[in-house]
Amino acid sequence: MTGSTNSSQLSPEDLIEQATRIIMNRFHLDAAQALEALRRMSQNTRTQMCVSAEWVINHKVPVEAVRGLEENVLGFG
Repeated sequence: MTGSTNSSQLSPEDLIEQATRIIMNRFHLDAAQALEALRRMSQNTRTQMCVSAEWVINHKVPVEAVRGLEENVLGFG
């Protein structure tokens, strides 16, 4: 997939998979950790995971989505 791909054309599963890969690469996490980070973002914002995935893909993640991720999921802090 290229950066020019319109994320709204992807299925929810594809969005989640792509966002998980981005999180894995950015934070050097395994698939389970990256999926947990995405799940936590979804819970923090009370949105569907595919919505949170689109935020990650489009680099528009709201601050409230990442609160607490450093300590609880990413192992930082």
